[in-house]
Amino acid sequence: MRTIILFGVRYCAAAQGELLAAITAPLQPGECRTAAFAPVTSLSQAARDESYRQVLNGMSLCAMDGMPVVKRAQKLDPALADIQRCSGPDMLRLVLAATQNTGARHYFYGTTEENLAALRQAAAQQYPGLCIAGTHAPPFRPLSAEEEAEDIRRIRQAKPDYLWVALGAPRQDYWVARHAARLDGMRVLAVGAALNFLTGQVRRAPEWMRKAGLEWAYRIWREPKQFWRYAKNGAYFLYRSAREDLLRR
Repeated sequence: MRTIILFGVRYCAAAQGELLAAITAPLQPGECRTAAFAPVTSLSQAARDESYRQVLNGMSLCAMDGMPVVKRAQKLDPALADIQRCSGPDMLRLVLAATQNTGARHYFYGTTEENLAALRQAAAQQYPGLCIAGTHAPPFRPLSAEEEAEDIRRIRQAKPDYLWVALGAPRQDYWVARHAARLDGMRVLAVGAALNFLTGQVRRAPEWMRKAGLEWAYRIWREPKQFWRYAKNGAYFLYRSAREDLLRR
């Protein structure tokens, strides 16, 4: 698979079908295949934080979740004209559709118990034949070592093929990096709000806004408290891009 480095972060440069094939491909014995979906907010944070950058670069796959990221990659390398935005919500739906009626086991970790109950119902309606091996919503606070160990024990006991982690970035990415060594035989994907979008409990931006790279504006409208997070990281993305362009000239 093609890759490109943006602000020190190594991204997969792929169309959705290509990334789907990479996610669902058979695992090697003892392998844990990890995936992050990093939009502008994650990229900008990682560019300023070496520890987070190392986490994203340690993933088996780091996908471009955001049209500004895709457009930046295409500007730097015109040969990437065929790549697509590969967001967590989009890839979640593609993987679920590809694995229904196959016996592949899915485990959903994160969000809330209420949303996980709604997810089971939504999955049964939208993806009949999908095998859900388990779900768990940890508390919205730092977990003790004992609590994390119990969560890992519970997940390993369920033996999922796909573990979907929805703790919010960057917390979920650090969680995956910290526990990947004990999650062999699984594909572990950090997908943020994707589970909430799947159930419909959180509305996603209209498709035209997503294609135009304006999903951030919709999120701010729906969740005003996110304004400073998007503003700060968006401004850094523009500044860093402009600076790199000037240096290249």
